[in-house]
Amino acid sequence: MPRQGSISLPSTSRKKTTSKMTENEEEIVTNVNKEREQITLKKENSKDSIKKSIESTKRSDLTDQGSPKKDASTDPIEESDDLIKKDDLKDLLECPVCLRVPRSSPIYQCARGHVVCSECRPNVSTCPQCRDPLGNIRSLVSEKMLEKLPCVCKYSDHGCEVEQLRGQLADHERGCTYRLVNCVDLACQQRISVSKLLAHLDNDHETEDFVRVEGGEYSSHFIVNEEDFTKSIMWISDQLHYDERYFYRECCRSKEGLWYIWVYLLETEDCKAVDYTCTISIKSADGEEELNCKCRPLSLDLTKENIAESGRGLVFTDTTARLFWQDNKVRYRVVIAAKKKETVENND
Repeated sequence: MPRQGSISLPSTSRKKTTSKMTENEEEIVTNVNKEREQITLKKENSKDSIKKSIESTKRSDLTDQGSPKKDASTDPIEESDDLIKKDDLKDLLECPVCLRVPRSSPIYQCARGHVVCSECRPNVSTCPQCRDPLGNIRSLVSEKMLEKLPCVCKYSDHGCEVEQLRGQLADHERGCTYRLVNCVDLACQQRISVSKLLAHLDNDHETEDFVRVEGGEYSSHFIVNEEDFTKSIMWISDQLHYDERYFYRECCRSKEGLWYIWVYLLETEDCKAVDYTCTISIKSADGEEELNCKCRPLSLDLTKENIAESGRGLVFTDTTARLFWQDNKVRYRVVIAAKKKETVENND
């Protein structure tokens, strides 16, 4: 007999319970496996997403390398209609009298702010634009703006197109091929652009105003009368065409009784006075006596009044001139020679 308190179950019932448990376990395992598969799939998808993100980042970096990010401190300012242009600034600074941008300070203004350049200021007492009285008030803002603007060469009216800042322009203007010089005919009062000098001599002068010579050597004489020893006088020039350059022998006597003979050179950008020497001499009729000097030719920027200050050329007194004066003639000789390149470089 079974013990009290215990229950005896049939064997078939145990089997069914075990079967149900097995089915539940299988279902749980199946669910676990599905969850694992889902987790694995999610991980794989996450990996793919990360890879795609990395590749996208790399592509973005390559694109950035090809097209670097803009930096406001280094990038040039893009053109914009809102930015004021150089020509607009020049229009604002233009003097209403001469219609030019002032070349230098001071710049004056009226009470309303209209400007006038320093060259025109002495010629006007009222503002040309508003007719208000014009005092001596300086336009400091305009002067500051002027310092930042490039300026045209002062010989722009004669053909020069160079435009530089004011600090650099002075060097250019000293050697500008369009600068104005005195005509090589000492009796001519015109100032001519260097680039137009030859045309001026051909078109505005008579043939007999010059003696034209081919070559670097020339001998001749000055006609000197007794009365010439009492006045300021000039003799016609010789034009020597040598080494594809033009040289001009000049001669004059001052009222103080000093005689000057010198040679001008028509300088160009590739030809300067330092590249040549000239030997000037006066001789007696019998050739036994001679007075000479060897020096550089002179720039056309020097007027005949400045020749003595240059220290170059042949200079002598009336006493010496009379010593070589025979038959109303003073005989002279000029020799032009080009320096060797090595000599010119050493001198520089």
